Amino acid sequence: MSPQPTSDPDDHFLVLSDFLSNVPPALTLALVQLAPCISAFKSAFQISSWSASWYYSWLALASWWAACLLLDKTLRIFLPFVIFACAVFAQRRQKEQSLQAPTTEQALRTVITDLTTIQSLLPSLPTPSIAIPQLFRVVVILYVPYLVLSYFVSFRVICGITGTVILSWRAPWAIVLRTSLWRSAWFRWSVYKAWARLTGNPLPPPALSYQPLTTSANPVQSLRFLFTIYENQRWWMALDWTAALLPGERPSWCSASQHPLSPPNAFTLPENTTVYLPAENGGKLKRTATWRWEEPEWRVMVHKDGGSLSRVERPLPSLKEESPNGSRLLKAAGRLRDSSSITSVNSASTTDSNKKSTTGADQEHPADGSKEVTEDEPLTDADGWVYGDNKWEAQSNHGGLGKYTRYRRWTRIAVVFEEVETVLPGDVGVKKEVAEVQEILVADTASQSSDSSLNPPDSPLRQRLRNALSKGN
Repeated sequence: MSPQPTSDPDDHFLVLSDFLSNVPPALTLALVQLAPCISAFKSAFQISSWSASWYYSWLALASWWAACLLLDKTLRIFLPFVIFACAVFAQRRQKEQSLQAPTTEQALRTVITDLTTIQSLLPSLPTPSIAIPQLFRVVVILYVPYLVLSYFVSFRVICGITGTVILSWRAPWAIVLRTSLWRSAWFRWSVYKAWARLTGNPLPPPALSYQPLTTSANPVQSLRFLFTIYENQRWWMALDWTAALLPGERPSWCSASQHPLSPPNAFTLPENTTVYLPAENGGKLKRTATWRWEEPEWRVMVHKDGGSLSRVERPLPSLKEESPNGSRLLKAAGRLRDSSSITSVNSASTTDSNKKSTTGADQEHPADGSKEVTEDEPLTDADGWVYGDNKWEAQSNHGGLGKYTRYRRWTRIAVVFEEVETVLPGDVGVKKEVAEVQEILVADTASQSSDSSLNPPDSPLRQRLRNALSKGN
């Protein structure tokens, strides 16, 4: 009896082996080695945002004042002892690292949770909407009062007051105090009047009627990613440009680091992932990442001579039947190549026909960051091809004598949306949407097993007996 997929969503959480097989070793090593620093930064952010115990936040505030007022005298008198304490701490930490315990799944989850906590506690700095001339006017006007203040008040006290405002900005009592002050109409009018005099902008005229403010929902956090796939081809005599490459070369479709990838028409976005993290109130945070294509089609990177880098739409290479000579060469090259590059295609004649069909109908889209194109960006032809010699060197934007290799870059922008919501307490971890895939695999396995049970393969002895009887008849 074939196993059935479970309906419990918590049964699909990634374990340590899945994490190590899906995440590059360099990233895993960095996460493990930086785990103590990440934990320390998380604690510091929690203390400064008053999301931890208030006791530690008040201690941090007192430590800041002690550092501002006593750091100069302390270092001047006790500097050798401070250096000695730092040396002892470094030696003890080195011993602890030499006896470091093996990394567990819980340790990796803790690191990911700490990073998520740091990201959620980062303050969102508003973009100043004031113009540069007005901002310069404010600085010039406030410069003289600042000089007078620094003459009567020491710079240590000014630093202490500034740090106190920053450290206590997100404190609950500070939020209540600011809210209470802002409710006062006289206080608001004073702030608006002072700001209008500093910037030189007149106050807005009073509204004659009540105008309700329009509120909009908070946008979901999103990130844009540019996926790039390299299409590599080689020129063969009597075959023109094909995807049959020499053994040991880069794959026909690969990434910038020459790792095998699927062609654009078979490339899929990463799976939607749901992460369950512990919340401070004892519940559980559910962070769901959903992938969507922002652009309808793939585009080729084109950098013409004297022009800027742009992304041009081109028809995708289609799979087709090769000629007898071409199929022999492709099969011979395929046997010598690694099995990861089986998805190579022959797009020579398709590209030539696409050149004629797309002439005058191309729409160029400026690439992100095209203003920062450097001289290292290679020049391409109208279809984005970069031609090189037999060793993929001496690259240029023109084919011809001595040009046996070429490549171009297919790009497409995708967006990942992240939704955060609070759910009931439970297990924490990472879950991927693999239930449907598992159902398909289970169904295929069941059908294959049923077919094999109904039509079992003949044994060698039975085949020889059948052949002997057929010859006798």
